[in-house]
Amino acid sequence: MSIGISENRFKGLLTGKRILVTGGSGGIGKGICEVLAREGAQVAFTWNGNSTNAAATESLILQQGNECLSLQEDLREGAAAERVVKAVEDKWGGIDGLVNNAAVSEAIPFVLIEDTDIADLMELNFFATFRLCKAALRRMIRQKNGRIVNISSIAGTRTIPGPVHYAASKGALEGLTRSLAHEVGPYGVLVNAVAAGIFEGGLRSTIPEHHQKRYVDACSLSRIGQPTECGELVAWLLSDRNTYMNGNVLFLEGGTLA
Repeated sequence: MSIGISENRFKGLLTGKRILVTGGSGGIGKGICEVLAREGAQVAFTWNGNSTNAAATESLILQQGNECLSLQEDLREGAAAERVVKAVEDKWGGIDGLVNNAAVSEAIPFVLIEDTDIADLMELNFFATFRLCKAALRRMIRQKNGRIVNISSIAGTRTIPGPVHYAASKGALEGLTRSLAHEVGPYGVLVNAVAAGIFEGGLRSTIPEHHQKRYVDACSLSRIGQPTECGELVAWLLSDRNTYMNGNVLFLEGGTLA
């Protein structure tokens, strides 16, 4: 006997969605991939140096019974963005979501930062995202639907101790997010950013212990974030349930004044 409940109620937020996550082999990236797979997405992810971590992420995705595509690429290389987006389209016939998570940071005092340090960091933290958005948007605009989520940092907006060139890269990323959302919104593509606080894994290792303590002391939840907590927000932003959130930078930092 029917009780009037739609089968869609029991499907994941992202069932059938084809999503690419950069930097998916560790930290926040792995947590994002895990949640997206749990919510029904077909997940492709990029990684560069750590094959062990990449294998662990792939295993998490496959455990959900979903398809997975693991792509080893150095996204600082100019043609890499086109290659990875094409790989997703070739495997699944298109791309519905892009999560730009890959990033690097170094704890270098400002007066010691060389031009080469800035160039290398910006190449991954900003220019790779720029190129990936450009490659993915060609398909999204044609299909009149798509979602892009850029993983930023509270360092991009707030005055906190941290590598200056890293903060500058995240500030640039947030500017890209807002402007791009305005341009592609009319085509049904929503672009947002998540400004993350300090999370387990990933770039936490580059943050001095005393700065981590200051963060936790200022956090209303008194703790570091878990990668899957970032994944939960990203999953909603990528989903069809998000119909009006566009061009926003959402702070995910446990309520901190750091």
